[in-house]
Formats: sequence, structure tokens, C-alpha cells
Amino acid sequence: PNSVSSRTVRVCSAQCSAVEEPGAMAALTGFPYGVVEAIAEHLGLLDVLPFGATSLEMHWIAAKTAGDAAKYAFDGVLPAAYLLLGPREPPDWLKFLMALQPRCLVRGNRKVWPDQTRPLPFVLDTTGPWFVEFKLAAAGAPNGTPTIGLVDAGCPVTTSGEGGRHCPGDLSRRGTERFAISLAPYDGTVLAARPGSPTRCRARLRWEKIGDEQQKWNDPMSCGFLIENRKLKFFRVGGRGEWHSGETVCEDLPKQVSPCMFMSSYVGFALVQYVCLWNSLPETCPHCDANFQGFAEPWDSWN
Repeated sequence: PNSVSSRTVRVCSAQCSAVEEPGAMAALTGFPYGVVEAIAEHLGLLDVLPFGATSLEMHWIAAKTAGDAAKYAFDGVLPAAYLLLGPREPPDWLKFLMALQPRCLVRGNRKVWPDQTRPLPFVLDTTGPWFVEFKLAAAGAPNGTPTIGLVDAGCPVTTSGEGGRHCPGDLSRRGTERFAISLAPYDGTVLAARPGSPTRCRARLRWEKIGDEQQKWNDPMSCGFLIENRKLKFFRVGGRGEWHSGETVCEDLPKQVSPCMFMSSYVGFALVQYVCLWNSLPETCPHCDANFQGFAEPWDSWN
């Protein structure tokens, strides 16, 4: 897939441009403002930053260029407000990079993990398209696995004792005032809770089970979900090392959602990492992918 981070070279390209020498950067200060601005628009982020350090005028050009490019590249993404707390508000391009950088949501081995819903520090407009990629591993776990999914962006977030941000409890397993849905990628079990409903819903995708969370070790599995036109579809890398999708599990998502990791009554080793946000779905084989559509167990209510 095409990374959202590469959607515009001006924001996140790690490649160096032809303007490499500090002397060449400083020489640009003698060019007309419009010419310098046009040059800045074609630089990657690693070049824009030193470009803006050559003079105060260059700083304003670089800041405006990076900010405009970030807003374009990440249209439909809203960084979490708590990332912006501090004596000074960071520039727009830095807000997005702070929110979207890869991060580990949970890692370790415990006898008792707290029930939790841990959102990523950004909100997505469900018009999309957005693909949120994770890596997940579970081992020595008799009570299932951590799950990935999303919640309505209006869900309240609190601060845990360990400094992480979370909502208390697994919101996909209990009726709340907010929509929540999650996937257990090992076997394709999907759980959902809708506003105002006292019951939860459960289904299982037509996926073969991969791995055994009760054994001593499992390699991390790549998994994720696609949001497009307010629809939700889960993906994972199967036993053959190729991405495949599942049935569309929701067609009326809230307008804004927060990607999340969920835990409920979990025991054992857990690893959940957010990898990247993409603006397209992973490449799949259309013939093979057709075998994974539909439900092995249809939606049903459970208490």
C-alpha cells in the first residue's frame, strides 16, 4: 500500500534533495521570496528543517510550507488534544508527526492485565480511505488475545497510573453510550457494542485460526482495518504470509473514530504495536481473498 507518510514528498520524505550543503542553503537567502517559496515546496521534511534554519525569513517560509503540506497530506486526521499540551503549541506538521509515529501500546507478561481500551493519539474521519496497521502477539494466554478496533471519537479518555491514555474496561464487550468494535485476529472473532443497546454483538469471520495464544510463544502477526465511506473491514496476514481481508463488519460508522487496542480479563504475554497509517488497503490476491469473505458465525447478541 501507499503510506500516508509518503502521500506528499514535501512532508515526510526521508530522501535528501539536491540542496545538501549548508552553503547552498544560505545562498538561497539572496533569491526573491517567490523563488525561495517555490523551492521549499519541493523539499522533503528533512530538507525543509535545515532550510528554515538559515534565516528568520527562511524559517517562516519553511514553517508555512511544511504546515500546508501536512494539512493536505493528513486531511481527515486529527491529532489528540493531549499531545498538544505544553507551554507552546507545536506547528501543524509536528502535531501530525507526533500523533502518527509508530508506538508500542502494550508489551509484557503479567498474571493480571487491567481491562482497558487504549486509543491511539489521533482521530480519523470515516470517509477515508484509511488503513491502520498493527502488529499483535499473544502467548501463554488462556483467556483469549488482545484485540484491535475502534471506538467513537467522543469516548472519554483518562490517564492510567503508568502514564498511558486509556478508557476503563473493554468498550467492545459492554454496552455503552459510544460505538465500539474489535477484532481478535487469531481466529476472526468480532465484538461490537452500540449506543443505547444493553447487549453486545458477536460474529466470527470466515477465517481459519492462526496460531495458538495458549502456547509459549507466537511470532507477531500483522493485522489492521480499512475505513472507507463509513464502512469497516478487517485484514490480517495469513499463514502464507499474504494479506487477506474479511467481510465488511459495519456500514454506518460514526463520523469520527479513534483506533484502539482492547483487553478484557487478559492473562499472559501481550504485544500490540501501532505500525503505520496508510491511505490505501494492502495488496491482496482477489482470487484467494474471496475465500475469506462472509461469516463463519453470523452476528448474534450476547450478554
